Amino acid sequence: MKKLLILMLMLPAATGFATPADVVYTEGDAIIRYSDGEEMEAYIGDVMDTGDTVTTGLDGFLELDRQGVVLKINPETVFTLLEREADQQKTDVLNVVLGSIKFRYDRITGNEPKIQTISCVAGVRGTEFTVFSAVDGSSLIVVDQGEVAVEAEGRTVALGGEEGVEVAPGRAPGEKFTVKRDQIDYSAWNDDKLEALLADPVGSIASLHDRLQNYIGEVDDYYALFSDLKARLDTEIEKQKQIASSQGEEAAKKYFNDTVFPLTLQAGTSGVNVRFFSLAALSLRRYISGRMYLSFKTRYIMNRSDAVYTAFLERYQALLEDFEASIVPHLVEADI
Repeated sequence: MKKLLILMLMLPAATGFATPADVVYTEGDAIIRYSDGEEMEAYIGDVMDTGDTVTTGLDGFLELDRQGVVLKINPETVFTLLEREADQQKTDVLNVVLGSIKFRYDRITGNEPKIQTISCVAGVRGTEFTVFSAVDGSSLIVVDQGEVAVEAEGRTVALGGEEGVEVAPGRAPGEKFTVKRDQIDYSAWNDDKLEALLADPVGSIASLHDRLQNYIGEVDDYYALFSDLKARLDTEIEKQKQIASSQGEEAAKKYFNDTVFPLTLQAGTSGVNVRFFSLAALSLRRYISGRMYLSFKTRYIMNRSDAVYTAFLERYQALLEDFEASIVPHLVEADI
């Protein structure tokens, strides 16, 4: 991972930070965990960049302004600012890990960031909508004005004003429904998901494990591509040096522009995507499966030998083992 990060840092044009988000209002318990691992209480004037996470407590509220996009982050919410790349173009990703966030766009430019939860991705063509992310990884997207396209498991649902859709982890979006502005009670909806989770511990952790496996597959694919491109890049850099020695600097410069630099961009793109899916997996492990484990541990504290609980622990342990083996090698110390 160290070589991958070094290459990414060498490519500001291809892998620069996502558009920063400014803290414009905060109250109660609101903490920012920066990408270097430092945690600090959020204050007006703070700036969030790629890899930074904000967590609000029971009385916490935080408002971000991201160049014309206002994010109202409600209590008991976890949000991370990420980015990924496709076709050598950066795409900002606003990751609602847990809780609820209201988004308001002052303008639509056609280059809006993706909205991601554990269970779906939303493409923004709307001006005002809310994203809810439950304790079990389920999502609920409700549009007040404009349009939002919600995609999961190969199916896309287009929402218009006063429409919503729910997405369970590992499943396609459900049928859209009509909903009036501010009609959804996140706490009640999340409580319902918690009850369903507690009623089916094994099924719940299995769904999250499947989602982790999807992330692992993406990480493996992009890292394999990165490794191949990096090996080719090393070869071409040596060839560039030989050209400089035998044919002169102008020929070497042309070879760099025609061959070395395009490979560098491709390798950087793959590296950014390894980082993106690794951090997404980390959020699932830290904020969703970890909390799920604590909920069941408390529930079965007097009956640790219960068959359902032991089956849950087996699947949870398998999730941890897969995470440790496949994701941790791509993280850095500050992530942990």
